[in-house]
Amino acid sequence: MTLADLQANAKEHGFEHHFMCEQDGVRSNGTGHLYTPDELRLVHSTSTDNGTDPGDDATLYMIEAKDGTKGVMIIPNSFHADPQEASLIDTLRQNQHG
Repeated sequence: MTLADLQANAKEHGFEHHFMCEQDGVRSNGTGHLYTPDELRLVHSTSTDNGTDPGDDATLYMIEAKDGTKGVMIIPNSFHADPQEASLIDTLRQNQHG
């Protein structure tokens, strides 16, 4: 599946917003609300692997906030991943199993 396919599938399941990592938390582009990691739950994640340029690969994270806002965060699978995004995803994964 391509990243566009994954986004379309997420939207079909109600994950309509995009979440963006900021210094103090995660902001929803739809509501403008800034969430802390403990207000978020990682629902599902899927990676793309185009088999050509590794720089084109990414992971789509489906995230739901405690207030019911559903959205996605797309993070490139590269050696230059944003440490803040990586830390957030690690926290959400720990919360998922904790």
